[in-house]
Amino acid sequence: MPRLRTLLEWSAIIVPLIIIGFLAYNFVFSGPAVPPSGLPDTTGGFYQSPISPQQFTKTMGTWQYTLTSSNSYTLAGRIVGRHEYPATPPDGIIALDLAVVNGELMKKDVLSFFSFEMGSRTLKYSYDIPTALGLSEEYIDEHISNNHLVFQNATLEKEVKKAPEGSCIILMGKLVDIRGTSSGKTYTINTSTIRNDVYPEGCEIILVESFTTVNCGN
Repeated sequence: MPRLRTLLEWSAIIVPLIIIGFLAYNFVFSGPAVPPSGLPDTTGGFYQSPISPQQFTKTMGTWQYTLTSSNSYTLAGRIVGRHEYPATPPDGIIALDLAVVNGELMKKDVLSFFSFEMGSRTLKYSYDIPTALGLSEEYIDEHISNNHLVFQNATLEKEVKKAPEGSCIILMGKLVDIRGTSSGKTYTINTSTIRNDVYPEGCEIILVESFTTVNCGN
């Protein structure tokens, strides 16, 4: 009986310690679960759909602009660069440029091999990616975009301008060609509608209609 009592006593001590140790290990090493991506298709994309031609107008000072669209557009991915412009016509019709990546380029370990530089309506990027990642030059070029953003709603414009680099977004609107006139002067700029063109034709001009930030998922 004395030996049996001793084993029971030790069991009463050791078993709770094992349970506590197991729970502590899982708490420390498992960590909180990573929230899932809020982007469409997990890693975002460029979603374009043809629509019946539509026209929109905007006035800035003495400038009158007509914005013509034949495509709706959704931009979804991670911001890697931004450049704001003063509201000075005629160029100020485009208030903000956003550089956005998606697909495999969304991943932080992949982005670590890239550098991005925004200029006046330009985006320059360079990279030194290990061949083991299997990302072709064509794939990279098709998953990076420089987007010229136009707004008709001042509140929406302020909201988009608050989004910092590194955040993930879903932005919806229309691809537009812009025509402006003022006192005999004209202004013209056209949007890209394909993913494999290059500067200066390679940028999407988006009349922004809605915007939200989402979890990146990593």
